[in-house]
Amino acid sequence: MVAATTAGLVMLAVGGCTDDPATPEKTGGRPAASGGPSAVGPSDGGPVQTRSVDAAGDRLRMSVGPLIRSGDAVVLTIQTTLDRSASGGGGAAVVTRHFSTILSTSFDAPRLVDEAGRRVYLVSKKPAGSGCVCTGLTLFKPGETRPLQAAFRGVPADVDRLSVMLPYAGVFTDVPVVAGAVPAPPAGRDASNRVQNPLDLADAAPAEAAALDAYTQRLDVGLRTRRTPEQVDINLDTDVLFRLDSAELTPGATKTIDAAAGDLTAAGPGPLTVTGHTDGSGSTAHNQTLSRQRAQAVTDALRGRLPDADWPKTVAAKGETEPAVPNNSAANRALNRRVTITFREKRTVPVTPTTPAAPVAPVALPKTKGEQGKAPDGVEVALPLNRGTIRFVPGSATVRGPFLLVNLTARNTGDRKATILDFLGQGVFTVRDEFDPFAPYGAAGVRLLQGDTASYGLDYEIKAGSHRCLCDRLLNQAIPPQGEQVLSLWFPAPPAGTRTVTIDVPDRLRITDVPIT
Repeated sequence: MVAATTAGLVMLAVGGCTDDPATPEKTGGRPAASGGPSAVGPSDGGPVQTRSVDAAGDRLRMSVGPLIRSGDAVVLTIQTTLDRSASGGGGAAVVTRHFSTILSTSFDAPRLVDEAGRRVYLVSKKPAGSGCVCTGLTLFKPGETRPLQAAFRGVPADVDRLSVMLPYAGVFTDVPVVAGAVPAPPAGRDASNRVQNPLDLADAAPAEAAALDAYTQRLDVGLRTRRTPEQVDINLDTDVLFRLDSAELTPGATKTIDAAAGDLTAAGPGPLTVTGHTDGSGSTAHNQTLSRQRAQAVTDALRGRLPDADWPKTVAAKGETEPAVPNNSAANRALNRRVTITFREKRTVPVTPTTPAAPVAPVALPKTKGEQGKAPDGVEVALPLNRGTIRFVPGSATVRGPFLLVNLTARNTGDRKATILDFLGQGVFTVRDEFDPFAPYGAAGVRLLQGDTASYGLDYEIKAGSHRCLCDRLLNQAIPPQGEQVLSLWFPAPPAGTRTVTIDVPDRLRITDVPIT
């Protein structure tokens, strides 16, 4: 099924190379980008980061220099050398195929991450969806060095450094953004007799950029938190707080209210909006009244823990009008029955509330049927359907502003090729309950466990109602024996003072004691 799907997606993208062996691609009379191309090589403005990369058996050396701001575009250039082809025997390799979003041959998979601004930038597309403003199909000979390039628009002028995320290579952090001349490809033809042309920056469509959202869930109480650059929403499940059709808090609601108050205390003082929501059952008028009564009950309970002088509170009611997910199943209707506490996160020192929130006792990690191991050794897994044996080894877990960057290396410890495919994915209906046919085939199913909290990978909206994880989306390229693949995963940063986290794919694998640096 997957092979048939992906085979239909494979195409020979040529934006940046020409299939005409005699004539370079024409620009159609458009003016050259400001700054103009320079001779191939690193640009001035900052250090070059170089690392060795194993890309499905192709051994590469990849050097990232400064990102070049040219006009309203920012250009990524990665000088890449093919040290050894997966085919062996001195054969050439289509290196660009490793760095495509849908297994084509265009260098369109890089992403630029602005941790401070909580945003991600995607490779610019040409008008009318006619490909990307990036290097197209390029065949490398062993020992040959060529630039892989991609253009991005919409990066604000005051952003002076970004992190570069790339499949197989991981994340190059703190890459400077400088004004200058964009490096040009070499004049000669590649191994397939194609000419690699400079990027036509005038051909870039409007910005491809999005805010990064962070999602966490308390496992011991009905509390889910979504953070965006604009606001924080703490959702309390009303099935935990109230009995059916009631607005009176149950004795068991105290633990959930305390947990919410603790999070609000840690965030610092500021205005709160407490909004009630219901599912679509019952009359519209009844649901509107019930949602307001429940929001008021939660507000009153919070008032005893967080004084209005520091946390002024507004009560609102939406009834059934703003469901979080479609009301098409019992599980979804339960998610829609909620009280949401919304606020803008402050960067100030928190005020100690008059009545401190009661401490929440830590809970044991949830049970798992998966293989278990500890850092630094990780865990070895025999993949289902006889797809080989992989040892998953945790690397660094590093706090990057509001986020945590975690590296996970998949090493093939067997004597034949191994394919991760859907082992680290999630269902086609994501944690947002959105349909995403590619969600099972990437790393979106990896979560972090920190005491009683589960953190899910960062994601971003590519169009209304459709989100994409900040992770590798397709993991169906085979890893050769003794080869490895680096997976970079982004999560919301844990509370200050957290020393270790647990990497978890429910009922598939778990790695505990991963240190945070």
